Amino acid sequence: MKVAEFLRVSTQEQGGDDRAGLPRQKAANALTVAKHALSVVKTIQIVDVSGTSVLHAPEVQELISLMRSGQVQGVVVADWDRIIRLDNFNDFALLQHFKETKTLIFLPDQVIDLNTQSGFLIGGFQSIISGNELTQIKKRMIEAKEAKRRAGEHPNCDITLPTGVGYDREARRWFYTSDAGRVKELFELFAAGEQNYRELQRLTGIHHRTIYNLLRNELYIGYRTYTQKRGPEKAIRPGGRQGDRKKVRRAPDEIIRVKVIEPPLVDESLFWSVQEAIKRKNTEYHKKKSRSGARFLYSGFLRCGYCGQPVYSKARGHKRRNSTEYYLCRSKNDYYVRTKGKPSCPGGYMQKDLVEETVTSFLAEKLVDEDYLEKLVFAALADDLTRETEAKAADLKAELSKVEKKKAKILDLYGDGLFAKEELDKKVSALNELAAGLRLRLLSIEESLIARGKTVFRDAIGLIAGTLAEYAYWTADQKRAFLKSQIPEIRITDKGVSGFTLTAGQKIPLEIRVDPPYQKRAFLSRNRPSRS
Repeated sequence: MKVAEFLRVSTQEQGGDDRAGLPRQKAANALTVAKHALSVVKTIQIVDVSGTSVLHAPEVQELISLMRSGQVQGVVVADWDRIIRLDNFNDFALLQHFKETKTLIFLPDQVIDLNTQSGFLIGGFQSIISGNELTQIKKRMIEAKEAKRRAGEHPNCDITLPTGVGYDREARRWFYTSDAGRVKELFELFAAGEQNYRELQRLTGIHHRTIYNLLRNELYIGYRTYTQKRGPEKAIRPGGRQGDRKKVRRAPDEIIRVKVIEPPLVDESLFWSVQEAIKRKNTEYHKKKSRSGARFLYSGFLRCGYCGQPVYSKARGHKRRNSTEYYLCRSKNDYYVRTKGKPSCPGGYMQKDLVEETVTSFLAEKLVDEDYLEKLVFAALADDLTRETEAKAADLKAELSKVEKKKAKILDLYGDGLFAKEELDKKVSALNELAAGLRLRLLSIEESLIARGKTVFRDAIGLIAGTLAEYAYWTADQKRAFLKSQIPEIRITDKGVSGFTLTAGQKIPLEIRVDPPYQKRAFLSRNRPSRS
Protein backbone atom coordinates (compact mmCIF):
# COMPACT_ATOMS: atom_id res chain seq x y z
CA MET A 1 0.00 0.00 0.00
CA LYS A 2 1.25 3.48 -0.89
CA VAL A 3 1.34 5.76 2.14
CA ALA A 4 2.50 9.20 3.23
CA GLU A 5 4.68 9.57 6.32
CA PHE A 6 3.55 12.43 8.58
CA LEU A 7 5.91 14.16 11.03
CA ARG A 8 5.09 17.23 13.15
CA VAL A 9 6.64 19.19 16.01
CA SER A 10 5.00 22.22 17.60
CA THR A 11 7.98 24.59 17.85
CA GLN A 12 11.19 25.48 16.03
CA GLU A 13 13.21 24.36 19.08
CA GLN A 14 11.65 20.88 19.00
CA GLY A 15 12.68 20.58 15.35
CA GLY A 16 16.37 21.30 16.07
CA ASP A 17 19.11 18.75 15.38
CA ASP A 18 19.84 18.50 19.11
CA ARG A 19 16.27 17.45 19.96
CA ALA A 20 14.76 13.98 19.70
CA GLY A 21 11.28 14.98 18.51
CA LEU A 22 11.63 14.28 14.79
CA PRO A 23 14.14 11.35 15.04
CA ARG A 24 11.83 9.56 17.52
CA GLN A 25 8.87 9.90 15.16
CA LYS A 26 10.93 8.72 12.18
CA ALA A 27 12.08 5.63 14.08
CA ALA A 28 8.51 4.77 15.14
CA ASN A 29 7.23 5.27 11.59
CA ALA A 30 9.99 3.07 10.15
CA LEU A 31 8.87 0.19 12.39
CA THR A 32 5.24 0.70 11.35
CA VAL A 33 6.18 0.71 7.65
CA ALA A 34 8.16 -2.50 8.01
CA LYS A 35 5.45 -4.18 10.09
CA HIS A 36 2.74 -3.61 7.46
CA ALA A 37 5.00 -3.80 4.36
CA LEU A 38 4.05 -0.28 3.29
CA SER A 39 5.56 1.88 0.53
CA VAL A 40 6.27 5.49 1.55
CA VAL A 41 5.78 7.75 -1.48
CA LYS A 42 5.87 11.08 0.36
CA THR A 43 7.24 12.32 3.69
CA ILE A 44 5.49 15.39 5.02
CA GLN A 45 7.35 17.17 7.82
CA ILE A 46 5.90 20.18 9.64
CA VAL A 47 7.79 22.34 12.12
CA ASP A 48 6.39 25.14 14.32
CA VAL A 49 2.73 24.18 13.85
CA SER A 50 0.51 23.34 16.81
CA GLY A 51 -1.75 20.31 16.64
CA THR A 52 -4.68 22.74 17.00
CA SER A 53 -3.67 24.58 13.81
CA VAL A 54 -2.72 21.84 11.36
CA LEU A 55 -5.54 22.66 8.94
CA HIS A 56 -3.90 26.06 8.27
CA ALA A 57 -0.60 24.47 7.19
CA PRO A 58 0.03 24.16 3.41
CA GLU A 59 1.75 20.80 4.03
CA VAL A 60 -1.52 19.38 5.38
CA GLN A 61 -3.38 20.74 2.37
CA GLU A 62 -0.83 18.89 0.22
CA LEU A 63 -1.54 15.71 2.21
CA ILE A 64 -5.29 16.14 1.64
CA SER A 65 -4.63 16.59 -2.08
CA LEU A 66 -2.64 13.31 -2.17
CA MET A 67 -5.50 11.54 -0.39
CA ARG A 68 -8.16 13.03 -2.67
CA SER A 69 -6.24 12.14 -5.83
CA GLY A 70 -5.72 8.53 -4.70
CA GLN A 71 -1.91 8.79 -4.72
CA VAL A 72 -1.82 7.50 -1.14
CA GLN A 73 -4.17 5.08 0.62
CA GLY A 74 -2.77 5.54 4.10
CA VAL A 75 -0.89 7.89 6.44
CA VAL A 76 1.80 6.71 8.86
CA VAL A 77 2.11 8.68 12.07
CA ALA A 78 3.95 8.04 15.37
CA ASP A 79 1.15 9.32 17.64
CA TRP A 80 -2.43 10.36 17.09
CA ASP A 81 -1.79 13.85 18.48
CA ARG A 82 0.75 14.43 15.67
CA ILE A 83 -2.25 14.55 13.29
CA ILE A 84 -4.59 16.70 15.36
CA ARG A 85 -5.15 18.11 18.84
CA LEU A 86 -8.75 19.24 18.79
CA ASP A 87 -9.63 22.56 20.44
CA ASN A 88 -12.23 23.60 17.85
CA PHE A 89 -14.99 21.39 16.45
CA ASN A 90 -14.39 22.89 12.99
CA ASP A 91 -11.09 20.97 12.96
CA PHE A 92 -13.02 17.69 12.64
CA ALA A 93 -13.01 18.62 8.94
CA LEU A 94 -9.53 17.07 8.68
CA LEU A 95 -10.86 13.69 9.81
CA GLN A 96 -13.70 14.02 7.31
CA HIS A 97 -11.12 14.02 4.50
CA PHE A 98 -9.73 10.71 5.82
CA LYS A 99 -13.25 9.28 6.02
CA GLU A 100 -14.38 10.36 2.55
CA THR A 101 -11.19 9.12 0.85
CA LYS A 102 -11.14 5.89 2.92
CA THR A 103 -7.55 6.64 3.90
CA LEU A 104 -6.19 4.44 6.70
CA ILE A 105 -4.21 5.83 9.63
CA PHE A 106 -1.25 3.65 10.63
CA LEU A 107 -0.08 3.98 14.24
CA PRO A 108 2.66 1.85 15.88
CA ASP A 109 0.08 -0.29 17.72
CA GLN A 110 -3.03 -0.13 15.52
CA VAL A 111 -4.56 0.73 12.16
CA ILE A 112 -7.60 3.02 12.19
CA ASP A 113 -10.26 3.09 9.49
CA LEU A 114 -12.64 5.96 10.15
CA ASN A 115 -15.33 4.30 8.02
CA THR A 116 -15.75 1.52 10.58
CA GLN A 117 -17.80 2.01 13.74
CA SER A 118 -14.84 1.36 16.05
CA GLY A 119 -12.52 3.55 13.95
CA PHE A 120 -15.04 6.39 13.91
CA LEU A 121 -15.33 6.30 17.71
CA ILE A 122 -11.57 5.96 18.29
CA GLY A 123 -10.78 8.82 15.88
CA GLY A 124 -13.29 11.18 17.49
CA PHE A 125 -12.37 10.31 21.07
CA GLN A 126 -8.62 10.40 20.42
CA SER A 127 -8.90 13.85 18.85
CA ILE A 128 -10.85 15.25 21.80
CA ILE A 129 -8.57 13.56 24.34
CA SER A 130 -5.45 14.93 22.60
CA GLY A 131 -6.93 18.44 22.59
CA ASN A 132 -7.89 18.14 26.26
CA GLU A 133 -4.37 16.94 27.11
CA LEU A 134 -2.89 20.04 25.47
CA THR A 135 -5.32 22.30 27.37
CA GLN A 136 -4.31 20.67 30.65
CA ILE A 137 -0.59 20.94 29.80
CA LYS A 138 -0.95 24.63 29.04
CA LYS A 139 -3.00 25.24 32.18
CA ARG A 140 -0.41 23.55 34.41
CA MET A 141 2.43 25.35 32.65
CA ILE A 142 0.77 28.78 33.05
CA GLU A 143 -0.01 28.12 36.74
CA ALA A 144 3.56 26.95 37.39
CA LYS A 145 5.00 30.04 35.71
CA GLU A 146 2.69 32.33 37.71
CA ALA A 147 3.80 30.63 40.94
CA LYS A 148 7.46 31.21 40.00
CA ARG A 149 6.78 34.87 39.18
CA ARG A 150 5.09 35.43 42.54
CA ALA A 151 8.04 33.76 44.26
CA GLY A 152 10.41 36.19 42.54
CA GLU A 153 11.89 33.61 40.16
CA HIS A 154 12.32 33.88 36.38
CA PRO A 155 10.24 31.25 34.48
CA ASN A 156 11.00 32.48 30.95
CA CYS A 157 14.03 32.21 28.69
CA ASP A 158 16.95 34.61 29.07
CA ILE A 159 16.09 36.51 25.90
CA THR A 160 13.27 38.18 27.83
CA LEU A 161 15.71 39.76 30.28
CA PRO A 162 16.48 43.45 29.68
CA THR A 163 19.95 44.85 29.03
CA GLY A 164 22.17 44.71 32.12
CA VAL A 165 20.13 42.08 34.01
CA GLY A 166 20.93 38.37 34.44
CA TYR A 167 19.41 35.41 36.27
CA ASP A 168 21.19 32.44 37.89
CA ARG A 169 18.75 29.52 37.63
CA GLU A 170 20.63 27.21 39.98
CA ALA A 171 20.85 29.80 42.74
CA ARG A 172 17.51 31.37 41.76
CA ARG A 173 19.11 34.77 41.98
CA TRP A 174 18.81 37.97 39.92
CA PHE A 175 21.87 40.14 39.34
CA TYR A 176 23.15 43.09 37.28
CA THR A 177 25.66 42.33 34.50
CA SER A 178 28.52 44.36 33.10
CA ASP A 179 26.11 46.13 30.71
CA ALA A 180 24.27 47.66 33.67
CA GLY A 181 26.73 50.57 33.69
CA ARG A 182 25.44 51.74 30.30
CA VAL A 183 21.86 51.58 31.55
CA LYS A 184 22.71 53.61 34.67
CA GLU A 185 24.39 56.21 32.46
CA LEU A 186 21.24 56.26 30.29
CA PHE A 187 19.06 57.16 33.30
CA GLU A 188 21.46 59.89 34.42
CA LEU A 189 21.66 61.46 30.94
CA PHE A 190 17.87 61.42 30.54
CA ALA A 191 17.34 62.99 33.97
CA ALA A 192 19.95 65.65 33.16
CA GLY A 193 17.90 66.78 30.13
CA GLU A 194 19.28 64.75 27.22
CA GLN A 195 16.02 63.25 25.95
CA ASN A 196 16.74 62.74 22.26
CA TYR A 197 16.76 58.95 21.77
CA ARG A 198 19.10 59.11 18.77
CA GLU A 199 21.62 61.14 20.74
CA LEU A 200 21.29 58.80 23.72
CA GLN A 201 22.04 55.90 21.36
CA ARG A 202 25.24 57.66 20.25
CA LEU A 203 26.31 58.30 23.86
CA THR A 204 25.47 54.90 25.39
CA GLY A 205 25.50 52.49 22.44
CA ILE A 206 21.96 51.29 23.29
CA HIS A 207 19.63 51.18 20.29
CA HIS A 208 17.15 54.07 20.25
CA ARG A 209 14.16 51.73 19.88
CA THR A 210 15.17 49.92 23.09
CA ILE A 211 15.75 53.02 25.23
CA TYR A 212 12.07 53.81 25.90
CA ASN A 213 11.38 50.32 27.29
CA LEU A 214 14.57 50.24 29.38
CA LEU A 215 13.79 53.56 31.05
CA ARG A 216 10.38 52.24 32.21
CA ASN A 217 11.58 48.85 33.52
CA GLU A 218 11.35 48.60 37.32
CA LEU A 219 14.04 45.88 37.41
CA TYR A 220 16.56 48.72 37.61
CA ILE A 221 15.12 49.72 41.01
CA GLY A 222 15.08 46.07 42.05
CA TYR A 223 11.45 45.15 41.34
CA ARG A 224 10.17 42.59 38.86
CA THR A 225 6.73 43.84 37.78
CA TYR A 226 4.20 42.08 35.56
CA THR A 227 1.32 44.31 34.41
CA GLN A 228 0.50 42.35 31.24
CA LYS A 229 -0.09 38.74 30.23
CA ARG A 230 -0.79 36.82 27.05
CA GLY A 231 -4.43 36.89 25.93
CA PRO A 232 -6.48 33.71 25.40
CA GLU A 233 -6.87 34.11 21.62
CA LYS A 234 -4.77 31.73 19.54
CA ALA A 235 -2.31 33.49 17.23
CA ILE A 236 -1.72 31.80 13.88
CA ARG A 237 0.71 33.17 11.33
CA PRO A 238 0.47 32.38 7.60
CA GLY A 239 0.96 28.69 6.90
CA GLY A 240 -0.40 27.71 10.32
CA ARG A 241 2.86 28.66 12.04
CA GLN A 242 2.61 29.69 15.66
CA GLY A 243 2.59 33.38 16.52
CA ASP A 244 2.79 35.26 19.80
CA ARG A 245 -0.58 35.78 21.41
CA LYS A 246 -1.47 39.42 21.93
CA LYS A 247 -0.55 40.94 25.29
CA VAL A 248 -3.44 42.16 27.42
CA ARG A 249 -3.49 44.22 30.62
CA ARG A 250 -3.75 42.23 33.85
CA ALA A 251 -6.62 42.82 36.26
CA PRO A 252 -5.53 44.75 39.39
CA ASP A 253 -5.52 41.58 41.53
CA GLU A 254 -3.34 39.77 38.95
CA ILE A 255 -0.53 42.35 38.87
CA ILE A 256 2.72 40.96 40.31
CA ARG A 257 5.43 43.21 41.84
CA VAL A 258 8.25 41.49 43.71
CA LYS A 259 11.54 42.81 45.08
CA VAL A 260 14.26 40.66 43.44
CA ILE A 261 17.53 42.64 43.48
CA GLU A 262 19.17 44.47 46.36
CA PRO A 263 20.74 47.05 46.17
CA PRO A 264 19.07 48.51 43.03
CA LEU A 265 21.01 49.87 40.07
CA VAL A 266 19.13 53.21 40.02
CA ASP A 267 17.87 55.27 42.95
CA GLU A 268 14.05 55.19 43.18
CA SER A 269 13.69 58.98 43.26
CA LEU A 270 15.74 59.22 40.04
CA PHE A 271 13.66 56.43 38.42
CA TRP A 272 10.29 58.04 39.15
CA SER A 273 11.50 61.49 38.07
CA VAL A 274 12.47 59.89 34.73
CA GLN A 275 8.93 58.42 34.44
CA GLU A 276 7.43 61.90 34.84
CA ALA A 277 9.86 63.27 32.24
CA ILE A 278 8.84 60.50 29.79
CA LYS A 279 5.15 61.36 30.27
CA ARG A 280 5.82 65.05 29.59
CA LYS A 281 7.90 64.19 26.53
CA ASN A 282 5.15 61.95 25.11
CA THR A 283 2.44 64.54 25.75
CA GLU A 284 4.39 67.33 24.07
CA TYR A 285 5.33 65.10 21.15
CA HIS A 286 1.75 64.13 20.37
CA LYS A 287 0.51 67.70 20.79
CA LYS A 288 3.12 68.86 18.31
CA LYS A 289 2.72 65.89 15.98
CA SER A 290 -1.04 65.82 15.56
CA ARG A 291 -2.88 68.86 16.85
CA SER A 292 -6.58 68.27 16.11
CA GLY A 293 -7.70 70.05 12.98
CA ALA A 294 -4.27 71.43 12.14
CA ARG A 295 -4.10 69.56 8.84
CA PHE A 296 -7.46 67.80 8.35
CA LEU A 297 -10.25 70.04 9.64
CA TYR A 298 -12.93 67.35 9.89
CA SER A 299 -10.74 64.47 11.03
CA GLY A 300 -12.67 62.48 13.64
CA PHE A 301 -16.09 63.86 12.64
CA LEU A 302 -16.68 62.10 9.31
CA ARG A 303 -18.28 58.70 8.72
CA CYS A 304 -18.82 56.80 5.49
CA GLY A 305 -22.37 57.35 4.25
CA TYR A 306 -22.37 53.90 2.65
CA CYS A 307 -21.17 51.53 5.39
CA GLY A 308 -21.02 53.73 8.50
CA GLN A 309 -17.29 53.15 9.13
CA PRO A 310 -15.14 56.07 10.36
CA VAL A 311 -13.52 58.14 7.62
CA TYR A 312 -9.73 58.37 7.96
CA SER A 313 -7.39 61.08 6.73
CA LYS A 314 -4.45 60.12 4.51
CA ALA A 315 -1.66 62.00 2.77
CA ARG A 316 0.66 60.98 -0.04
CA GLY A 317 3.92 62.77 -0.68
CA HIS A 318 5.68 65.43 1.40
CA LYS A 319 3.28 67.50 3.51
CA ARG A 320 4.74 70.81 2.32
CA ARG A 321 5.37 70.03 -1.34
CA ASN A 322 3.84 67.74 -3.94
CA SER A 323 1.32 66.60 -1.34
CA THR A 324 -2.01 64.95 -2.17
CA GLU A 325 -4.32 64.61 0.81
CA TYR A 326 -7.44 62.46 1.09
CA TYR A 327 -10.26 61.30 3.26
CA LEU A 328 -11.14 57.61 2.88
CA CYS A 329 -13.45 55.04 4.46
CA ARG A 330 -11.71 52.90 7.08
CA SER A 331 -12.65 49.77 5.12
CA LYS A 332 -10.16 50.94 2.43
CA ASN A 333 -7.34 51.43 4.95
CA ASP A 334 -4.35 49.16 4.17
CA TYR A 335 -4.26 47.55 7.63
CA TYR A 336 -8.02 47.01 7.67
CA VAL A 337 -7.89 45.31 4.25
CA ARG A 338 -5.06 43.00 5.39
CA THR A 339 -6.94 41.90 8.51
CA LYS A 340 -10.58 41.95 7.34
CA GLY A 341 -10.23 41.23 3.63
CA LYS A 342 -11.39 43.09 0.53
CA PRO A 343 -14.11 45.63 1.44
CA SER A 344 -17.58 45.68 -0.12
CA CYS A 345 -18.04 49.43 0.53
CA PRO A 346 -18.27 51.36 -2.79
CA GLY A 347 -16.70 54.48 -1.25
CA GLY A 348 -13.26 55.61 -2.36
CA TYR A 349 -10.53 58.20 -1.87
CA MET A 350 -11.98 61.72 -1.52
CA GLN A 351 -9.82 64.80 -2.06
CA LYS A 352 -9.41 66.63 1.21
CA ASP A 353 -9.89 70.21 -0.04
CA LEU A 354 -13.08 69.44 -1.92
CA VAL A 355 -14.57 67.38 0.93
CA GLU A 356 -13.88 70.16 3.44
CA GLU A 357 -15.27 72.76 1.03
CA THR A 358 -18.49 70.70 0.68
CA VAL A 359 -18.91 70.12 4.43
CA THR A 360 -18.17 73.76 5.29
CA SER A 361 -20.59 74.96 2.62
CA PHE A 362 -23.30 72.60 3.89
CA LEU A 363 -22.93 73.87 7.46
CA ALA A 364 -22.50 77.56 6.64
CA GLU A 365 -25.01 77.86 3.77
CA LYS A 366 -27.63 75.13 4.12
CA LEU A 367 -28.04 74.71 7.87
CA VAL A 368 -28.51 78.46 8.41
CA ASP A 369 -31.85 78.05 6.61
CA GLU A 370 -34.26 77.29 9.49
CA ASP A 371 -36.95 75.90 7.19
CA TYR A 372 -34.49 73.49 5.55
CA LEU A 373 -33.04 72.40 8.91
CA GLU A 374 -36.52 72.00 10.43
CA LYS A 375 -37.61 69.83 7.50
CA LEU A 376 -34.58 67.53 7.96
CA VAL A 377 -34.97 67.35 11.74
CA PHE A 378 -38.71 66.62 11.74
CA ALA A 379 -38.33 63.96 9.04
CA ALA A 380 -35.67 62.23 11.18
CA LEU A 381 -37.77 62.80 14.28
CA ALA A 382 -40.76 61.12 12.67
CA ASP A 383 -38.63 58.06 11.80
CA ASP A 384 -37.11 57.98 15.27
CA LEU A 385 -40.45 58.42 17.02
CA THR A 386 -42.06 55.80 14.80
CA ARG A 387 -39.57 53.27 16.13
CA GLU A 388 -40.15 54.44 19.69
CA THR A 389 -43.93 54.42 19.15
CA GLU A 390 -43.82 50.88 17.76
CA ALA A 391 -41.86 49.69 20.79
CA LYS A 392 -44.25 51.32 23.27
CA ALA A 393 -47.27 50.18 21.29
CA ALA A 394 -45.96 46.59 21.39
CA ASP A 395 -45.73 46.80 25.19
CA LEU A 396 -49.30 48.15 25.44
CA LYS A 397 -50.61 45.46 23.10
CA ALA A 398 -48.94 42.80 25.24
CA GLU A 399 -50.66 44.23 28.32
CA LEU A 400 -54.02 44.25 26.47
CA SER A 401 -53.51 40.62 25.52
CA LYS A 402 -52.90 39.71 29.16
CA VAL A 403 -56.11 41.51 30.20
CA GLU A 404 -58.15 39.64 27.57
CA LYS A 405 -56.70 36.30 28.68
CA LYS A 406 -57.44 37.09 32.31
CA LYS A 407 -61.05 37.99 31.41
CA ALA A 408 -61.46 34.70 29.48
CA LYS A 409 -60.09 32.76 32.47
CA ILE A 410 -62.56 34.46 34.85
CA LEU A 411 -65.47 33.58 32.54
CA ASP A 412 -64.31 29.94 32.52
CA LEU A 413 -64.19 29.88 36.30
CA TYR A 414 -67.68 31.40 36.46
CA GLY A 415 -68.90 28.66 34.11
CA ASP A 416 -67.45 26.09 36.53
CA GLY A 417 -69.51 27.66 39.32
CA LEU A 418 -66.58 29.15 41.26
CA PHE A 419 -67.92 32.76 41.10
CA ALA A 420 -71.25 34.36 41.92
CA LYS A 421 -72.85 36.62 39.28
CA GLU A 422 -72.19 39.81 41.31
CA GLU A 423 -68.49 38.93 41.80
CA LEU A 424 -68.13 38.13 38.08
CA ASP A 425 -69.63 41.48 37.04
CA LYS A 426 -67.29 43.32 39.40
CA LYS A 427 -64.12 41.59 38.08
CA VAL A 428 -65.09 41.89 34.41
CA SER A 429 -65.98 45.57 34.87
CA ALA A 430 -62.52 46.27 36.37
CA LEU A 431 -60.79 44.47 33.52
CA ASN A 432 -62.88 46.30 30.89
CA GLU A 433 -61.93 49.61 32.48
CA LEU A 434 -58.24 48.68 32.44
CA ALA A 435 -58.48 47.58 28.77
CA ALA A 436 -60.21 50.84 27.80
CA GLY A 437 -57.41 52.84 29.44
CA LEU A 438 -54.76 50.87 27.56
CA ARG A 439 -56.54 51.41 24.23
CA LEU A 440 -56.79 55.14 24.91
CA ARG A 441 -53.06 55.31 25.67
CA LEU A 442 -52.37 53.37 22.46
CA LEU A 443 -54.31 55.92 20.39
CA SER A 444 -52.69 58.99 21.93
CA ILE A 445 -49.09 57.79 22.19
CA GLU A 446 -47.96 58.81 18.66
CA GLU A 447 -49.31 62.38 18.89
CA SER A 448 -47.77 62.96 22.31
CA LEU A 449 -44.33 61.67 21.29
CA ILE A 450 -44.15 63.79 18.13
CA ALA A 451 -45.35 66.89 19.99
CA ARG A 452 -42.74 66.34 22.71
CA GLY A 453 -39.98 65.82 20.14
CA LYS A 454 -40.86 69.00 18.24
CA THR A 455 -40.83 71.00 21.47
CA VAL A 456 -37.35 69.69 22.34
CA PHE A 457 -35.79 70.40 18.94
CA ARG A 458 -37.61 73.59 17.81
CA ASP A 459 -35.54 75.90 20.03
CA ALA A 460 -32.34 74.04 19.06
CA ILE A 461 -33.06 74.55 15.35
CA GLY A 462 -33.25 78.34 15.70
CA LEU A 463 -30.13 78.44 17.90
CA ILE A 464 -28.02 76.29 15.54
CA ALA A 465 -29.16 78.13 12.39
CA GLY A 466 -28.35 81.50 13.98
CA THR A 467 -24.97 80.34 15.30
CA LEU A 468 -23.83 78.86 11.97
CA ALA A 469 -24.29 82.19 10.19
CA GLU A 470 -20.69 83.05 11.15
CA TYR A 471 -19.31 79.49 10.77
CA ALA A 472 -17.24 80.18 7.64
CA TYR A 473 -15.23 82.83 9.53
CA TRP A 474 -14.41 80.75 12.62
CA THR A 475 -10.99 79.32 13.36
CA ALA A 476 -10.41 75.59 13.00
CA ASP A 477 -10.49 75.16 16.81
CA GLN A 478 -13.81 77.01 17.07
CA LYS A 479 -15.33 74.90 14.29
CA ARG A 480 -14.21 71.63 15.90
CA ALA A 481 -15.45 72.71 19.33
CA PHE A 482 -18.91 73.50 17.91
CA LEU A 483 -19.11 70.21 16.01
CA LYS A 484 -18.07 68.23 19.09
CA SER A 485 -20.90 69.72 21.14
CA GLN A 486 -23.68 69.89 18.50
CA ILE A 487 -22.91 67.81 15.37
CA PRO A 488 -20.48 65.04 16.40
CA GLU A 489 -20.85 62.98 13.20
CA ILE A 490 -21.22 63.92 9.53
CA ARG A 491 -21.83 61.22 6.91
CA ILE A 492 -20.11 61.68 3.55
CA THR A 493 -20.15 59.78 0.23
CA ASP A 494 -19.13 60.45 -3.36
CA LYS A 495 -22.53 62.17 -3.73
CA GLY A 496 -21.85 64.63 -0.89
CA VAL A 497 -23.09 65.06 2.68
CA SER A 498 -25.67 62.30 3.19
CA GLY A 499 -26.45 62.75 6.89
CA PHE A 500 -25.36 64.03 10.30
CA THR A 501 -26.18 63.71 13.99
CA LEU A 502 -27.65 66.49 16.10
CA THR A 503 -27.32 66.48 19.89
CA ALA A 504 -29.52 69.46 20.92
CA GLY A 505 -28.70 68.67 24.55
CA GLN A 506 -30.03 65.09 24.28
CA LYS A 507 -28.20 62.06 25.67
CA ILE A 508 -28.71 60.16 22.39
CA PRO A 509 -28.01 62.28 19.25
CA LEU A 510 -30.69 62.38 16.57
CA GLU A 511 -29.64 60.68 13.30
CA ILE A 512 -30.60 62.95 10.39
CA ARG A 513 -30.62 61.83 6.75
CA VAL A 514 -29.91 64.37 4.00
CA ASP A 515 -31.91 63.30 0.96
CA PRO A 516 -30.86 64.14 -1.68
CA PRO A 517 -27.23 64.41 -0.47
CA TYR A 518 -25.74 67.91 -0.51
CA GLN A 519 -22.76 68.42 -2.81
CA LYS A 520 -20.94 71.65 -3.57
CA ARG A 521 -19.29 70.07 -6.61
CA ALA A 522 -18.11 66.61 -7.65
CA PHE A 523 -15.18 65.66 -5.48
CA LEU A 524 -14.60 61.91 -5.34
CA SER A 525 -12.48 59.56 -7.40
CA ARG A 526 -13.46 56.01 -6.49
CA ASN A 527 -10.17 54.49 -7.60
CA ARG A 528 -7.16 54.19 -5.34
CA PRO A 529 -4.79 57.05 -6.24
CA SER A 530 -1.45 56.21 -7.78
CA ARG A 531 1.58 56.41 -5.46
CA SER A 532 3.31 58.49 -8.13
